[in-house]
Amino acid sequence: MRRTLFWVLSFLITVFFAVFQRMTGPTYPVSGGKVDGMGITSYRLPRSCTTGGDDCSVEIKYKGPLEGRVEWRRYKTADPVQVSPLEAKDGRLLFPFPSQPPAGKLEYRVFVDHPSGGREVSRGPVVTRFKGAVPGWILVPHILLMFLFMLFSVRIFLSAAFALEPVKHSVPATVAFLLLGGFLFGPLTQYYAFGAAWTGFPYGRDLTDNKTLLMLVFWLIALRAVLRGRAARFWLIAAFAVTAAVYFVPHSMFGSELDYSKNQVVTGGG
Repeated sequence: MRRTLFWVLSFLITVFFAVFQRMTGPTYPVSGGKVDGMGITSYRLPRSCTTGGDDCSVEIKYKGPLEGRVEWRRYKTADPVQVSPLEAKDGRLLFPFPSQPPAGKLEYRVFVDHPSGGREVSRGPVVTRFKGAVPGWILVPHILLMFLFMLFSVRIFLSAAFALEPVKHSVPATVAFLLLGGFLFGPLTQYYAFGAAWTGFPYGRDLTDNKTLLMLVFWLIALRAVLRGRAARFWLIAAFAVTAAVYFVPHSMFGSELDYSKNQVVTGGG
């Protein structure tokens, strides 16, 4: 009964971390519901787009008279600000951004005009980053393996915290999930998205890659302790503590970014 409870609790904690990573990252869209006095029922402002795709459009749903515009330019450039009107279509105001190369970014602000007055919907500059399309046979295993890695990490931590023996083979399986998800399918995902498989230490400052490397170091130490039977509980708890700290850092921060002046992808730019 206790083991079942631990697995259920581990699953719920893992889902919490997954949702937290998704919603706090710099690629999660800016969205909202009703805007009082403007006739707006909802809006969505993208912060992640696919190069050559159709997923990069400002969308504002509204009722009644409403017009708007988007002021945008390439990120971290001296380009003049472009002003483009929002197009009314089927109860929505839309503006599709021009596609950019992988890791290219656009900075934009969205304004609307209503008979009662004007307002900035974006509430400050919004940055959207473009990425190449990642095949499902790469992306799905990457997500699934990293989910299993976190699930087993939590389960191992609960066992260690309550001075119980870890589930048999759980520590080697956890390391295997991390190696496959973070160091095989992870780099493949990044290669298709931004053209470089690994941009962490020692080649770059990509925070996601460096976080993954840090977790691997601690889990390898924990695995060694388990295999040798020395201070395993301490290292298992330490490995999970590092993992939890890593997962509390929003995903995709300080990742790949196109330097338009050099036409070169760099990392660590924010």
